[in-house]
Amino acid sequence: MSAPSKTHAAKPRKRNIRAYASGAFKPHGQIEFWTEGPVVRIEAQGPFNREAFEAVGLAMRELFASTSLGPVFADILEIRHSIMISPEALDAFGQFLALMSANKSAPRAVAYVVAAEVEGRSLVLPLLQRLYDQHGRQFAAFETMAEAEAWVRERLSAPQ
Repeated sequence: MSAPSKTHAAKPRKRNIRAYASGAFKPHGQIEFWTEGPVVRIEAQGPFNREAFEAVGLAMRELFASTSLGPVFADILEIRHSIMISPEALDAFGQFLALMSANKSAPRAVAYVVAAEVEGRSLVLPLLQRLYDQHGRQFAAFETMAEAEAWVRERLSAPQ
């Protein structure tokens, strides 16, 4: 996935979950995302709570309503600092994945970029793998963006 020319490319509209938080408690963690062609790019920094994933659900609904990703797309998430997640947040994330499946808005593949030094990497990635497996998603975690992008490119170009 080559980067578009900086001279001609419009900057993508980035969405931050803070703008979508509606409950009494603020989301913990930072999550910002945008689209680049058939890829939803996500930058996140944990730890994360339930409210963060509730805000993600609202923000993603708005993204899908305002962007034409098409039926075949993928997610690339780059996690910095911490990937720690509360049990309630993990449950909320599972509900979000189920809703995406029900709405037929699930990505073909999901790649996480999580460097070795990110807090909670070895604890949380297996939990996420199980969750993605339960929801029928192709999921993989990598230490570098180049690896994730290559894996996503392969999945997007494969026949359905």
